[in-house]
Amino acid sequence: MDGEPGNLEKWRSQMRKGFLELCVLDLVAAKGEAYGLDLMESLRGLGLEVSEGTLYPLLMRLGREGTLAAVWETPDRGHPRKYYRLSGEGERSLTSMRQEYEAAYSAYRSIAAGGGEAQ
Repeated sequence: MDGEPGNLEKWRSQMRKGFLELCVLDLVAAKGEAYGLDLMESLRGLGLEVSEGTLYPLLMRLGREGTLAAVWETPDRGHPRKYYRLSGEGERSLTSMRQEYEAAYSAYRSIAAGGGEAQ
């Protein structure tokens, strides 16, 4: 990524913000509930490098907005963990976000395939 024009890096940053939110909500939905490190490892395993400084503020914001519900659990061994799950609002948001993403990606695929004209 060295030597890339600044505008490409800005575009990448903006694109990743919304995409990361969709990915996090989808992962939480798939797992039923998850804690931060679990989500980070899952994202990295899928090829999405995410830092703690990016993920945890996102989780906090989604909690404040009511998209995610969180509860602290203390296992018999180890450290307490904050587990996240989708709230009812989160389920509705995820459904809408999936639809928006699919529509946008479908439009892009048509443009990239040379079919940039509306049908």
